[in-house]
Amino acid sequence: DVNIKGMADESMEYPLAYGYSLVGIVVACGSNVADAESLIGRLVFTFSPHSSRVRVDRDAIQLVPEGINAEDAVFMPSVETALSLVHDAHIRLGENVAVYGQGLIGLLVTSILSMQSSKSISSSSCFGSVTAFDTFDDRLGISSSLGATTALKPDAVILAGPFDVSIEVSGNPRALQSAIDNTSNNGRIIVGSWYGNTDVALKLGIDFHRSHKVLQTSQVSTIPSTLSGLWSKERRFSLTWGLLKSVIPSRLITKRLTLDNAQQAYELLDGGKELAILFKYD
Repeated sequence: DVNIKGMADESMEYPLAYGYSLVGIVVACGSNVADAESLIGRLVFTFSPHSSRVRVDRDAIQLVPEGINAEDAVFMPSVETALSLVHDAHIRLGENVAVYGQGLIGLLVTSILSMQSSKSISSSSCFGSVTAFDTFDDRLGISSSLGATTALKPDAVILAGPFDVSIEVSGNPRALQSAIDNTSNNGRIIVGSWYGNTDVALKLGIDFHRSHKVLQTSQVSTIPSTLSGLWSKERRFSLTWGLLKSVIPSRLITKRLTLDNAQQAYELLDGGKELAILFKYD
């Protein structure tokens, strides 16, 4: 992400120092750092690769607010991503929302949406609902604990829909097609998945052509023009830190490993065997 300080010269080529979410303690500062004395010993966040030690510019760190521990702070980029998806969806009071995919980002989206939903109206199952979809039973259980109105397997979508807004963060083209098919006419489909170089085939026939549905991508790196008059990255960061206190994302950690086990960690995540893995540097 060229918008992250220090990553402008990086490319997706080997060898690559991977990662963009690091939390640690400041142990030393350069002579030109004006607030060096107050920084020493502080817990800070930086968009830096996985490493036991890093050297960064002063303006590349964010002080972790009081009341947030390191294991929650490391989720800052993930919570900001979930927040940006919710912002891009422009969900209005009373709208029924579907979240396709309950991996880490999907669960965080569900959690934030559940904060916004009104229990007094969503209990009617007609207004203000948040419906989560995933193929893993354990993730659906977490969805419910985070406040989803309903958590279902994908084959139940016809009975649950249609939805005013669908947020697709599954990385599965079949889920994206389901989101398109089961969103109401004039509704909105927000695509948060990154499909890389994979070709995705979608059925966009006469029904879609006549539906006036909006198919919109969402990406966290910048503030979209529709929001930039009111929101900046700094304002969104501030809200993200506040959400971290409420969401407590560290409860989603399913395994803690050292960086020596990075290959194992990525294979476990790719196979859906773990939800969130934390690298520790003891």
